[in-house]
Amino acid sequence: MAKAREASLRAYKSYSKRMSDHVAIALVVYTLMLIFLVTPTIESSGMSIFPYFVLVLLVAAVIPLCRKLERRWQALCATAHPDDALETQYVTDRSKLWGAAIAIPAVLAVLFTIF
Repeated sequence: MAKAREASLRAYKSYSKRMSDHVAIALVVYTLMLIFLVTPTIESSGMSIFPYFVLVLLVAAVIPLCRKLERRWQALCATAHPDDALETQYVTDRSKLWGAAIAIPAVLAVLFTIF
């Protein structure tokens, strides 16, 4: 019986750890979408390194926002009581994170194609 309880406790992850996992995976997806969707649409006249420089800038612009989201969830989990309902906030933030990770590269690819 004690082993089952230990296994269930080890399997449980706090909201901050789950959000951190989502942020890491969303950053990978965001970067891959930038590489395969946005970089080919950037026209470089003369400088072949320009699209990669833009790629680095776009990734660097998003990292502070992701870190802010992780810190927010660390603070929420540190101050939350066990009976607080963090589930709706977690689902909302997770949806916003994934929406941004997918929508930003798609919008940038369209904008770079048009202009």
